[in-house]
Amino acid sequence: MSHKQVTLITGIILILIAGAVTLFFFDPGKHAFFPKCAFHMATGYSCPGCGSSRALYQLTHGNVLEALRLNPGVMFLLGMGVTDFGRYIRSVKLSEPFHTLFANVRLVIGLVVCMLIYAVVRNLPWIPFDRLAP
Repeated sequence: MSHKQVTLITGIILILIAGAVTLFFFDPGKHAFFPKCAFHMATGYSCPGCGSSRALYQLTHGNVLEALRLNPGVMFLLGMGVTDFGRYIRSVKLSEPFHTLFANVRLVIGLVVCMLIYAVVRNLPWIPFDRLAP
């Protein structure tokens, strides 16, 4: 592993730890320094990302089901990101070329389509879809 790769991996891990520690100690629903969703503020509707920071806050406290309720999409993307990061570390250790999951055009198009469908469904006023509102 080169010094540049070790620095990159270490930097990413430190940033993730800092974010997790911040979210552990500060509830996004109670602290104003977390950004508010501009789409929700302008329209009153939830975007696909609404509830993400609160979901990650719940995850740092071990409340996986509540995190999934607040935003299943971000939980799925987090899982993909962790998987991709693990694949990157493995490829660096084995000196193999790395191809990110997010470079797969079909996967990205599928994710965008799912996010758009989720954005519509989570704003429907019918039960049980109201449970998808953050």
